[in-house]
Amino acid sequence: MHPGAPVSNEQTRTRRDRAWEQDVAEVLRSVFGADHGRRLSADYGGAFSPGYRDDTPAAVAVTDIAGLEGGPQAPPLGRLYRVGRQPAGAVGVRVCWPPPPPLLQEVLPIFAGLGLRVADHRSHEITPAHRAAARVDDFGLLHDAGELSPTAQRLVEDAFTAMWQGHAEPDGFNRLVLAAGLHWRQVGLLRAAYHYLWQAGFGFSQPYVESTLAGRAEFVRALLAHFDARFDPDAARADQPPPELEQTLREVTALDEDKTLRALLGFVDAVVRTNYFQHHDDGPDRLSFKIAPAGLPFVPRPRPLFETFVHSPRVVGLHLRGERVARGGIRWSDRPEDFRTEVLGLMKAQTVKNALIVPGGAKGAFVVRRPLAGLDGHAVQQEVRDCYSTFIRGLLDVTDNLRNNAVVPPQRVVCHDGPDPYLVVAADKGTARLSDVANAIAAEYGFWLGDAFASGGSAGYDHKAMGITARGAWMSLRQHFEDLGRCLDTDEFTAVGVGDMSGDVFGNGMLLSPRIRLLGAFDHRHIFLDPDPDPALSHAERARLAALPASSWADYDRQRISPGGGVFSRRAKSVPLSPQVRSALGVQAESLTPPELVQALLRAPVDVLWNGGVGTFVKASTQTHADAADPVNDAIRVDADQLRARVVVEGGNLGLTQRARIEFALRGGRINTDFIDNSAGVDTSDREVNLKILLDAAVADGDIDRGERDRMLAAVAEDVAAAVLTDSRLQSRVLGVVEAEAPVFLDQHAQSIRIFEQRDNLDRELECLPGEQALVERRRAGLGLVRPELAVLLAHAKNSLTRELLASPVPDDAYLAEELRAWLPAALRERFGERMAGHPLRRQIVATVVSNDVADHVGTGFFYRLEETTGISAPDAVGAYLAVRDIFGVNALWAEVDAVGPGCPVALRTEMFHDLQRFCQQGALWFLRHRRPPVDIAAEVDFFRRQIRQLAPVLPAALAGKQAEAVQRRRAELTGHGVPGVLAGRIAVLGPLAASLDVVEIAGDRRDVGFVAAVYSALDVALGMDWLQEQIVELPSESHWELLAKISLRDDLFAQRRRLTSAALGRYVPGLSAGEVVEDWVAANSAAVRRCAATLQQLRGAGRLDVAMLSVALQDLRNLAQISGDPGPASQG
Repeated sequence: MHPGAPVSNEQTRTRRDRAWEQDVAEVLRSVFGADHGRRLSADYGGAFSPGYRDDTPAAVAVTDIAGLEGGPQAPPLGRLYRVGRQPAGAVGVRVCWPPPPPLLQEVLPIFAGLGLRVADHRSHEITPAHRAAARVDDFGLLHDAGELSPTAQRLVEDAFTAMWQGHAEPDGFNRLVLAAGLHWRQVGLLRAAYHYLWQAGFGFSQPYVESTLAGRAEFVRALLAHFDARFDPDAARADQPPPELEQTLREVTALDEDKTLRALLGFVDAVVRTNYFQHHDDGPDRLSFKIAPAGLPFVPRPRPLFETFVHSPRVVGLHLRGERVARGGIRWSDRPEDFRTEVLGLMKAQTVKNALIVPGGAKGAFVVRRPLAGLDGHAVQQEVRDCYSTFIRGLLDVTDNLRNNAVVPPQRVVCHDGPDPYLVVAADKGTARLSDVANAIAAEYGFWLGDAFASGGSAGYDHKAMGITARGAWMSLRQHFEDLGRCLDTDEFTAVGVGDMSGDVFGNGMLLSPRIRLLGAFDHRHIFLDPDPDPALSHAERARLAALPASSWADYDRQRISPGGGVFSRRAKSVPLSPQVRSALGVQAESLTPPELVQALLRAPVDVLWNGGVGTFVKASTQTHADAADPVNDAIRVDADQLRARVVVEGGNLGLTQRARIEFALRGGRINTDFIDNSAGVDTSDREVNLKILLDAAVADGDIDRGERDRMLAAVAEDVAAAVLTDSRLQSRVLGVVEAEAPVFLDQHAQSIRIFEQRDNLDRELECLPGEQALVERRRAGLGLVRPELAVLLAHAKNSLTRELLASPVPDDAYLAEELRAWLPAALRERFGERMAGHPLRRQIVATVVSNDVADHVGTGFFYRLEETTGISAPDAVGAYLAVRDIFGVNALWAEVDAVGPGCPVALRTEMFHDLQRFCQQGALWFLRHRRPPVDIAAEVDFFRRQIRQLAPVLPAALAGKQAEAVQRRRAELTGHGVPGVLAGRIAVLGPLAASLDVVEIAGDRRDVGFVAAVYSALDVALGMDWLQEQIVELPSESHWELLAKISLRDDLFAQRRRLTSAALGRYVPGLSAGEVVEDWVAANSAAVRRCAATLQQLRGAGRLDVAMLSVALQDLRNLAQISGDPGPASQG
């Protein structure tokens, strides 16, 4: 080109680009150093478009390169800058996107959430050498926050980056970054608070709350300062809200706004722990809040003791606990809008289920927040696993640890509650294979429970392999059959079921007898029909399917199905019904759709409906499908009044609504509840946890190693199963015993309901228990509570008694150390029995064992009746009961009665159980009347057991008159119905034996106890006290007060017998027989004796007697005792 020639536009561009590139290269060397700068110059020399070069100074270009390269020189992802002469509300944001760059619609919601409006947008592609294209977006934004300070700019930049990287959520709460000057983590705290409040029943929408807070910046800042003052471990403590909060609340005039602000303040005050200060900005994005919800008025009942809310952009979850020591499953929930409602119902159910075990009820659930649509199965499971792991970590973040038996709080967590180191979780829906994941996380935290944290892991008990849940449910079925006079071991029976042979409860359950005639079953895939099965053949085929991995009903050998049967898809348009199927199911239609056929199975006229599936399949006729809260099964659900099965067994949870169970039972069906029938699973898990705690202490002390521990756990698995099945048997048995006399004891059961309402916040509506008017109607109809209702009372009785025992010294009584040893499997007792004294849950185990023993033997209201009668607390009554139990060996008698063969009528065996219950009540009353509480159990057992062993063999011979006749009649009746003679004799003598405590007390160490018993009985006859006792027994006791009056009269009669026997023995002369002693005493007190006889003569001719008439006779006896020189209460001797 010649000098002076005009310069073309292209030449000008080339020169400008070259100068720009040189400037960029120079800045790169300055920022990154010579070598690295040269490499970047080479990579990016041709990366920029002309438009980019025109718009972008070299320094800005280098900043963009740094953003794309990452590393310590990288700027924020979205960096703010002031836009020249634009007004204060304008700002620029420059974003460097590494490949692949996002779509614009993915970015704009972030700006909208921050309250930034996009006014203009420029975009440039950058293509480094040998790399995919990146992009730089330059946004011109408008906002309402005025001039942005450097601090405000950094807050926006950090928030943008956090949202883009998934650490924060792009919603309207982010307006608080500019409106209130908040960091994105502070915004996240408020967002989490709102999400909890929404789940807990606070009804205002998120947009409304976002808008309200954006307009109340001063309140928001004061609220966060209050939060910091409560929980920042580096800040000065201050639990009371600052004055600014109250001032703001006073200024609020709109009711909804006031409710919103007060709800957030209530949340902060209800939180007792948080992990907010555990992690820095670059740490985990989960937030955990341990909350005591009792102070939040909008939280629905029942309110847990604690709930831990874990929140992150990826997962949100909640763990509810009814008590400090509580356990329950963690499920993957598919109810993002109301998973707390789901968990609350499950926790309530878990609370009654856990009445059998040491911990109270708990339940947890988490929701996967990222969309799963389009992911393959492996990716879905990985996301669920990751979310579950985050949730578990969130729970452990705020949980105490135990080291060397000392409670260690989590680091940088301020605790506003007491020590709380017990946290265990269990598998549930969607988490069945994640126990090892939870235990690995517990190990990562050094959590004291180790692999006892999540039971059922690789070193725990495999419930399906043990078949324990099905075997426990079988105990319920066995009791139902016995109550019907049938033998589960020898009788064939028809059944339909929910589930398939690959499932735990159904599959294991349908293998427990070769006499099951399974007419049909269904799961979510198939319907199985076998209208006339060969029991042995079909049992063998079910066993084959159970052993076949991932089997379904489709794998059933069609050659082994009876004529007319088959396997049909739930997706079929319709299913033709053979004559054989129509007959078996009791239907007329020649074909049915799959939902209709499932309903026909549920309504089938069979002996047993066995539920081993997931879902709620039966509701009450008064309920809607919505009440069942299981929309998936709305199309197949039936009403309880349509069921034709004689017995329903619920191996699966929630198969029937509670109201459906009650309706079915009131119509004569036999049913417990799911928490009774399937309690063996949770019982096994709890025993596993407590055994691991015990054995892990031995591992820590070097007594055994981990391998030996695992071998020991495996070796005692069947011992554990046997103990669990005994628990299941006893629970089901006591329900049968109590139900047999439920109409007679309706008033007592009603009183128990009232007591639990007062003491334990029992909610009749929630528990489906009858109200006062319904109780009146039951009484008029001659009905009592039915088994599903009695099961609820049983659970509340156990839970209530356990709590009262834990608040008393009873679990520390040295006498109960044997209860701890007996709790251990026999193979571990000798080596580890002494270690139980140091078990961290020693008191809880003792309290649970004792409350189970009591409730499973003497029923639901035993102690509260004693409490009302004597005014003495339930824990003191427990001491009296335990003394009676062990003095007389009552539990052995219970077991003997339970083992009586099928030849004994059901009603007669139930009578024997009632005899034992009455005996225990009378004996416990005796101790409560004659001993200052608490009863010294060891001393009383030692003294009385010795004497009773001497008395028992001679007692029948010492009896006279009506008592002797009654014992002989009762023994003959029992032996005549197949009761073994020795057992029959022991049951027959229970009535007189109730007085033996008086006899032993009178005898002391100075007199022969058999001789005293003979005097006692002879005096009974001479004064007609045996007849008087019969009349007291015959008094009506339909009302609560009538029962108390009967107990009072009986106690008075026994007191006078005691006084009169002592008086008669005062005239003893060596050589006299018992009869001669009584004759001599009668002669010496002839006038008073004649007066008593005259009164009794009048009563005998009076027809029906009442309390007043019998009270007169008792007054005569009191006068006689006074006149005859009663020496007063005898010493124990």
